[in-house]
Amino acid sequence: MLPVTVVPSLPAGSLAEIEALCSALKGVAREVQIDIVDGVYVPHKSWPFTESGGMEHFEEMRQYTKDFLLEVDCMVQNPEQYLDTIAALHPSRVCIHAGSTSAYDEIIAHAYTYGYKLGFAFTNDTSLDLLEQYFDDIFYVQLMGIKEVGQQGQPFDERTLDRARLLRTRYPEFEIAVDGSVNAQTIPLLYAAGVNRFAPGSAIAKTESPKVAYKQLQALLD
Repeated sequence: MLPVTVVPSLPAGSLAEIEALCSALKGVAREVQIDIVDGVYVPHKSWPFTESGGMEHFEEMRQYTKDFLLEVDCMVQNPEQYLDTIAALHPSRVCIHAGSTSAYDEIIAHAYTYGYKLGFAFTNDTSLDLLEQYFDDIFYVQLMGIKEVGQQGQPFDERTLDRARLLRTRYPEFEIAVDGSVNAQTIPLLYAAGVNRFAPGSAIAKTESPKVAYKQLQALLD
């Protein structure tokens, strides 16, 4: 049986935002997803690209890896250029976006070498051909619940439900995650559609109490 997991997600404007979220969730959540957005793949930026030097600052995330399993969502152009930096922090998962690179074989080899679980992310406007081509080489698929990646607070894209149902029918034992507009209203719908991994962003990080919000969302799946 596939595990059902809520993973707080954050495209942070600064390291201080990550620190605040991790401090609030320490001892409550076991995993955290950090979105890195370079301003090239999509027209937004998140930490560490909000700072001069960009990925040179990513090492500063190390202080949080003792308390959380780290997933890095690479909303960047040519993510292969950053994988050594990411792997140095021993992430549990790395997600790359379909269409952000042509170096899929290189990225898959890197994941095998460094032992992290590799996932491919797809918007609802992106063909799933890449998933079918590399299905045996990746651990999970991440569907985007919003139309434009890299920015929190967007409305839910209803097409995500149909795509999740399609994938669950086609791949009954495969892990399906959703990131983007994951909240108390959409989680039950996504779960019914076959999703088993949920990455809420603002529904946790932008609340008065991320700890309470996390527990409330997790309770929807218990």
